[in-house]
Parts: sequence; structure tokens; C-alpha cells
Amino acid sequence: MSLTIQWQQDCQFNVETSGGFSLNIDADNQSAPCPTEVLLSALGTCSATDVVMGLQEQGVVLKSFRNQVTYTLTESSPRLYETVNLHFVVDGDNVSESQISEIASDAINKYCHVCLMLQPKIAISYTVEIVEIEKC
Repeated sequence: MSLTIQWQQDCQFNVETSGGFSLNIDADNQSAPCPTEVLLSALGTCSATDVVMGLQEQGVVLKSFRNQVTYTLTESSPRLYETVNLHFVVDGDNVSESQISEIASDAINKYCHVCLMLQPKIAISYTVEIVEIEKC
């Protein structure tokens, strides 16, 4: 498996995956996400996938799901990610915070490949919230 990174101009690149998918990246963060945002996006989507799959395996019918990723940076250069919090916001039938929390813990510590690759260099935590979407 491989990726092809093709320089476009300035600090802009196009990434093409072996599956034929394309993603633009801009280190200056002007025309596309910067590389570190892509890294956080991978962390957020990988962990979210594992939480969604875990909830669905337990019979939860999801109405909506969101993962709000927040982070802190180190004080000195290079400014690296020091902490990341994954805030899982769920609207689903018959789901509890403890259920989401248990699944989120397993996702972060057992299943999410990106989390496992980044820990313990980055302290990854999570919080959960249950919401109910208002119906019109």
C-alpha cells in the first residue's frame, strides 16, 4: 500500500491513496487543512468509527453522532499536540452515558489504530454527552 503526494504550489500538496481517493493539504492552512489537522481528523474519525460500531453492535439506533476534538499544544517549538479530548455527542434510542463511556474507553485504548499509534506521546481523553435532536 502506498500514498502519492504531489506538490501543487507553495505549500500545497495533493495526496492520492492507493484506492484512488484524493485529498488536498496546505501546510499554510490557506486553501486546505494543514497536515496536523489531517492527523487530528484521522484520530477523530477513527475513534468515532469505533464508538459508532460499538453502539450499533449493542443495538443502539443512532439519530445523530458527533465527535468534537479539542486539543492543547506544547509551549515550546515545535508546538506539538500535548493533549487531545474526544467529546462524543450522541442522540440515540435507549443509550446511557455509561454505555457510551465504556465503548469510548475501549475504542481509545483497544481498537482505534490512530489512538494506539499516538499514545502515550499525546494524552488522549474523552467525554460523552447525550442530546436529543429537536423535532420540527
